[in-house]
Amino acid sequence: MAGQRPTRVNETLERVLQRYDPHRRMKAYKVWTFWADEVGKSVAAHAEPAGFREGVLSVRVDSPTWMQELQFQKESMRDRLNQRLGEPLIRDIYFVSGGKIQKAPEKQEIVRTAPKAKPAAMPRIRDAELADVFGRLAQAQAKNRRRD
Repeated sequence: MAGQRPTRVNETLERVLQRYDPHRRMKAYKVWTFWADEVGKSVAAHAEPAGFREGVLSVRVDSPTWMQELQFQKESMRDRLNQRLGEPLIRDIYFVSGGKIQKAPEKQEIVRTAPKAKPAAMPRIRDAELADVFGRLAQAQAKNRRRD
C-alpha cells in the first residue's frame, strides 16, 4: 500500500474498541470501582450500582428511607460521578429497592492469578485505561478458549 502512512497501534485499537463499544458504555462501568469514594462510606453501606443502560445508572438501595434520602442527593451524585468519569455519561440515576448491599473490602489489593496458558506477548500500552481494557479482553478470550 504505497503512499499510505503507517498507523499507530493506539489508533487501530481505538477503532476496534469503537466497534465493540460504540456508545462508550464500558467507560461508565468504572463507577463500580470508585463508587464508595465518591458517595461516601455511609451511602455505600446502603446503596450500590446495579446496572447501566442508555445513560441511566441503576442503584440498588437497601431501604425505603435511604431511597428517599438519595433522591434528594441524586443530581449532585450524578455530577460527581460524571466528573470522576471525565465526561457526562450518566444522565440520570434510578434507585431500586434491592435488599442487602454487598460490603466492599477495605482498600485491599486484588491479586489476580496468572492464567495457565501464557498469552501472546503484547507491546506495552502506555495508556493505563486502554491497557486495562485489553487485559480484560485477553482474559475473556482465554476463558472462552477454555470452554471450547
